[in-house]
Parts: sequence; structure tokens; C-alpha cells
Amino acid sequence: MTVVATIITRHFTAHASDSYLTRQKPDGTLEQVDTQSTKLVPVPHWRGAMAFWGLALNGTWSTLSWLRHHAAQAGQHSSAEQFANALAADLSGELERQTFHRPREKGIGIHFTAYERVQDYWIPELFLLSNWTDVSYRDVQKQVGVSRRTYFTVKNVDAGPVGAESGFRIEVHTFLRNGGLLLFNNGDPVLFNPIANAMGNVFRELYGRGAISQSDSKETHCALVRHPVEAVSRLIAVLCIPTERRIGGKPHDLCISPEGIFWSSTGDV
Repeated sequence: MTVVATIITRHFTAHASDSYLTRQKPDGTLEQVDTQSTKLVPVPHWRGAMAFWGLALNGTWSTLSWLRHHAAQAGQHSSAEQFANALAADLSGELERQTFHRPREKGIGIHFTAYERVQDYWIPELFLLSNWTDVSYRDVQKQVGVSRRTYFTVKNVDAGPVGAESGFRIEVHTFLRNGGLLLFNNGDPVLFNPIANAMGNVFRELYGRGAISQSDSKETHCALVRHPVEAVSRLIAVLCIPTERRIGGKPHDLCISPEGIFWSSTGDV
């Protein structure tokens, strides 16, 4: 698996992930493949980035290489939403053409953030692309679905088929302008979410109080989103037997401003 986190504030969108890559062998056991490579892909045309979890390698096919190829062609689409939908459709076809030992091995999720121009504001959005049926990550569906997440997270309701309308987008803008912080975690929910959510609640409270030092800096945003990934990775490294370890390695971070300026403390620009 993988752990990924995304933080959105009025100042930046910021992503982080671990770098532990494993490949499942035919007998069902895991072999370590990589502990350094990034799982973050900048998408400059839409002032955004993608972070993935789940499927990383299948034979010679690489999720990272595939996403980088599509990120380079993002400008061929008329909007960030169109790019997300096209990416999901292409990925569904790609996975259908490949062979897997077990259906769940093709399970994949992607956080794609972008800034959209609405009423003279650059407003961030997180598109969730996933073929998992639910957050237990046990079963997959044939098609990779796409959903917008920011409005529904602000309202604390289940995601629905809407969210692109300007009124909804302005509500997200207002929430962020008033000091709101949005935090999204995915990957291994049982291991990652309790720690990430606890740390996220502390970050959110401190941010809302205006108590975080340099709360508008790129360094602070990358640190905030990276720390939960680092914490879980260190814990797993201490506790897990090697054949059961799925999280760890070098942490990666990347943040993007509304003006489309990218920065990373881990060399991911």
C-alpha cells in the first residue's frame, strides 16, 4: 500500500507520501522494490499535483511513469475536471488491458489537486480518482471513478454528483479565507488514519487559532503535510516484520500556491 496526505489552505495545496514500493509475488508474499522514489507528480498546467496509492508496479508498467506522461499532456484538456475525467477513463482502459494475479491488485487511488478560476478567484479543488469500492480497500470495480471532495468536506456530508457549481466553489473559497484547513488522508486507513487524523486535528485547531508560526509559508505547509507520513513510517519501521511492511522509505512533499508556484523540501518539483 502507500500513505498519502493532502492539506489545502488559502495559501497552498500541499501533498506528501511515503516511498515504499513492494511487488506481490505469485505466492502472495511481498518483495521490496524501492524505498526512495516519489509518488507525487506535478501538473503545472492546472497548478496542481497528483499523489497515488495502491498499484505502483505491474511487470514493467509503472504508475509513476504513466502519470508523468499524462501530466505532460494535461494542457490538451479544457479544464482540470476534464483532465481528471480523461485520466480516469484512460486508466480504466489501461488496467483492463493488464493481467493481475488477483483483482484487488489493480486497486488504485489518486489525489489530484488543481486551482480553478471562479469569479476572479483561484479556488483549490481535490479530485479523488479511485477504483476501490470502499475504504476497506478489499474490492475494486471495473471503472476508475472521479469525485470532487472539497465542498463535501467543508459541509461534512457524503460526496455527491455535484460540487462544480460556482456557488459551491465560492463556499469553499469562503471557508478557506476564514481560516479553514482541509485535510485528506488515504492509503492504509487502519494504520495511517488514526495518527494522521489526530495530528491533523491539532494542525487544524492551531491553524484556526492563528497559532502556527509562519502559517502562510511554503515550508510550514510541506512540514504539516509530511509529518504524519513520517510518524507512521517510523512506527512501522520499528514494529513490522520485513515481509509485512508496506509503508516507509523516504518521505516526499510538494506544495503549490494559487499563483502556480511549486516548492518541495524533498526535491519533488
